[in-house]
Amino acid sequence: MRGKWRILLFTTVCLLCCPRMVHAQEPVIIVIDPGHGGKNLGAQYDGYVEKDMTMVTAMAMKEELERYENVVVYLTHETDTDLSIKARAQFAREKEADFLFCLHYNSSENHNFYGAEVWVPAYGSLYAKGRAFAEIEMEQLTEMGLYSRGIKTRLNDRDENYYGILRYCSEFDIPSALIEHCHLDHPSDKVFYQQSEEQLKAFGRADGTAAAKYLGLASPELGVDYGGYPKMNVEIREDAVRPDKSGPDVCAIEVQEINEQTGELTVKIEASDRESYVQYYSYSLDGGRTFSRLEPWPRPVWYESAPEHVFTADIPLEQNLELCVNAYNGFDFFTESNHIQIEAVSPPGAEDELPSYEELHPEELYARDLEGTKAAEQNTLAVLLIFIGILMILVFLAMVRMILRLRGSNRRRRRR
Repeated sequence: MRGKWRILLFTTVCLLCCPRMVHAQEPVIIVIDPGHGGKNLGAQYDGYVEKDMTMVTAMAMKEELERYENVVVYLTHETDTDLSIKARAQFAREKEADFLFCLHYNSSENHNFYGAEVWVPAYGSLYAKGRAFAEIEMEQLTEMGLYSRGIKTRLNDRDENYYGILRYCSEFDIPSALIEHCHLDHPSDKVFYQQSEEQLKAFGRADGTAAAKYLGLASPELGVDYGGYPKMNVEIREDAVRPDKSGPDVCAIEVQEINEQTGELTVKIEASDRESYVQYYSYSLDGGRTFSRLEPWPRPVWYESAPEHVFTADIPLEQNLELCVNAYNGFDFFTESNHIQIEAVSPPGAEDELPSYEELHPEELYARDLEGTKAAEQNTLAVLLIFIGILMILVFLAMVRMILRLRGSNRRRRRR
């Protein structure tokens, strides 16, 4: 009897344990690509160099992910090396990566853009996977206080993914995403990286958390299990998910108030974009020749923009102004609004600087009238003197003419 119980117990253990042993879960393989390296410096501003920053962030992301179970993490390079884009993707293929994360910091040609953005492949399931991760990544970055520039695709002239790392990873069928954490060259973003190196590591930890949530990782050390973390259900399309190449569909303004005491102008903007969302706005007081810095457009969530916005601006006094606004969408294309003419506003108290005629005392009124009468008499005398002078000149010319005629007559008589 005991033998039967032993056999039954052994069979039960085998049934419970053997499937797990046979179907043991394979480790998740992650490849992190620190952007740039070697002679390829990347963006440079205020003494900061992108290739150095991406390495710090990548190492922190690797360290964070290695705190999770059943994960293997590689860097495409751990030294200051200028590795080709294709070689980075080939490295991920050799490691049979489940996902490649390419880390970068940004800058713009005119130093006017700010915020974080994520670029993903434009085609099929790779778009769906990249987009689902990017949604989580953007949530992490906006929670840090960064302004979202959105999740985007970009194509080259051959209708391929514009960014090489996304293009080659797509060629090797490796899910991928390119993260631009912030702009080095804008005051709004400097606070996120110029305080200490710890800020660059914080970016890496945030990237690691986003990756763990997307891949459903668990960490007893951290006390988290993202096995059931909700991910965006992205439709897999046969055609490319193309970027928006036109400006917002609507951009209209109206002046709500001009405070003549403070010189403050209140303006309402209506702006919308069917294919994207409104991202920034700027205003001009000289008819579009110059504009203010780009201001953030209000968005309830990063991918939805409010239909209208009211802003105030201090206007110069005693100048005629021509107001217009540019509204920018998520792909940095803008639409210019209608123009509104604003008449010059007098500075406060300008009318009180000189007393009105009615406010003067009688003595002052008499003095003022007397001064006016004297001025009028002087003007009349001046005109009379000019008239007499002209008349005397005419008389003089007439006398000269008569003398010349008389001399001519005397000469003719003498000849006879």
